[in-house]
Amino acid sequence: MKKLIYQYWDGSIKESCRAGVYNMKVYANKVGADYVFEENPQWIKKSGMDFGNYSAHYGAFKPVFNKRYRDYDYYLFCDTDVFTVEHIEEDIFEGFDHHIGICEEPFQPKQRQITLGRITSEQDEKWARVVENAYGFKVPRTDEGLVKVFNSGVVLYSREGMQWARDKWVPFKKYVELIRKSGLDSFYTCDQPYLHAMIWATRMEVQIMDNKWNSYIHGTRDKENPKKRILDWRTPESNFVHCQFPGADNLDGEQLWKIVNLPREEWGYDI
Repeated sequence: MKKLIYQYWDGSIKESCRAGVYNMKVYANKVGADYVFEENPQWIKKSGMDFGNYSAHYGAFKPVFNKRYRDYDYYLFCDTDVFTVEHIEEDIFEGFDHHIGICEEPFQPKQRQITLGRITSEQDEKWARVVENAYGFKVPRTDEGLVKVFNSGVVLYSREGMQWARDKWVPFKKYVELIRKSGLDSFYTCDQPYLHAMIWATRMEVQIMDNKWNSYIHGTRDKENPKKRILDWRTPESNFVHCQFPGADNLDGEQLWKIVNLPREEWGYDI
């Protein structure tokens, strides 16, 4: 069984990115996976496409479509701000038998109803109408009827899932053109909404993975709490921690290790 963990970064690389790369490479060795990190692959632009500020995000799909990676049975993409906890023992590939695996962001649907940012529940609803009309499916919703959110920072594919994507996914450019014509915020042209749409529109066999594989720490502000704050969704079972909070990119490896592994009161860091 051949396994791949792939990461990349387009642009100037900071120490935080290097720390994430080193951390994930150690994990790849532990679980017997090949590891590839590419610095400035510029995959989309070199393919003759330009999606503005979100061009780089589509690099997560490179191993799905690039012939160089066709021999792998499993492919895991992780953002470089995803860190494994110390002494992790579990193998994320073990027992995976779906086309694709992804983690939900259960906090986001309700938060987007009151957020002060660009990505709102109203925009989610408009996006849902656009893709449902274009591709003939219904987006997954919460018990309250809100559009579910899934995070594209940790995504697992099987060989069959990668072939499914190559055969059935709508070309990136056509999706981006659809969203741009709709008048949605440019965020909805990026890889995460695209992936959401393709998973459900093409009826992939999807495994909603336990959030221990993408326990995110992120910043937010909203109408009730206009001051920025950090929300920590780690649990004792967390395996991967996604450091998405303001200022994380400017921290070094030692500081990020503390945030991933220690109680918040021991971080020595806050907004």
